[in-house]
Amino acid sequence: MSWQAYVDNQICAQVSCRLAVIAGLQDGAIWAKFEKDMPKPVTQQELKLIADTMRTNPNSFTESGIRLGEDKYYCLHAENSLLRGRKGSSALIVVATNTCLLVAATTDGFPPGQLNAVVEKLGDYLRSNNY
Repeated sequence: MSWQAYVDNQICAQVSCRLAVIAGLQDGAIWAKFEKDMPKPVTQQELKLIADTMRTNPNSFTESGIRLGEDKYYCLHAENSLLRGRKGSSALIVVATNTCLLVAATTDGFPPGQLNAVVEKLGDYLRSNNY
C-alpha cells in the first residue's frame, strides 16, 4: 500500500480532516498528505521541528503551542510519541512511530475521540510492522 493510500483510506475515510500528513521522523520529508482549508501548506521544516521537539522536549509545546501551516494549536497533551492539540473546535493529533510522523487535524466539530482512536490505531499498526 502506498503512503498516500494510508492517508486516504486509513485516516481521511474515517475522519473529517482538514489536514492529514505522513512524514519522515528524522527529516520531516512529506511522504503523503491531504490538506483542505489550510491558511498555508504544511512544510517539511515545520514537521521536522515538531519531530525533533517531541524527542527532546515535548513539554515545550504546552507553552508555545503546535504550529502547522500558520495555524497554532493549543497543546493539551505532550509526550515523546504523542501530541494532542486544539484550535477552536478543531482537534489535532501527532503520533511518532519508529520511522514516521502521523499528523491529522479535524474539521470544526468532529469528535476528537474518534480522531485519536483512528490515528493512534494506525500508529500502533505501523510500529508493529517496524515503521
